[in-house]
Amino acid sequence: MGQIFTIGYSGQEVEGFVKLLSENGVDVVCDVRSTPFSHYKPDFSRGPFRQHLNAANIKYAFFGDQLGARPKDRSCYVSGQATYDRIARTDFFNEGLNRLRLGARKLNLALVCSEKDPIECHRAVLVCYNLPDLRNSISHIHTDGAVEDQAQFEQRLVKFHGLTPPPLLQRPGDWDAAVVEAYKKQAAGIAYRER
Repeated sequence: MGQIFTIGYSGQEVEGFVKLLSENGVDVVCDVRSTPFSHYKPDFSRGPFRQHLNAANIKYAFFGDQLGARPKDRSCYVSGQATYDRIARTDFFNEGLNRLRLGARKLNLALVCSEKDPIECHRAVLVCYNLPDLRNSISHIHTDGAVEDQAQFEQRLVKFHGLTPPPLLQRPGDWDAAVVEAYKKQAAGIAYRER
């Protein structure tokens, strides 16, 4: 079984970014941006980015049409805001998750988007949340090289939303409920809004 990493490129140069991927044994970058282009960081636009990855023997795969946070499907929006629950119920999203599952059987994958912190990005709050069967295989690479596993990420997310003080977490199942609530709150705060 391979590993699924997530990583954001904000604040990084492509050379250092690719080095982090290599140091963590990433075989394939799964680009989960709905639009795989960056005006701010052109080296991370699909064409140049793929070239940098190929030079490091890392493959590139586009997943933005299936796992992106800005789907074309209008049923995924409520009052102009993407709704993660609705996205997660679509066939295209679940096909993307199944592609990840298949790839992770033998390869180390990295879900790539722009946001530096996974707590601010759909790669963790939408995609990884909907891979509970692979929870123990998911980790988040930070720009300083630190790696946070999914359990640590969820602890940070629950704390971020202030859901840990007693009596909230005293009964069986309270932790799981706090995790679900933290994901819901974060999804509502970061989901794409049309202008």
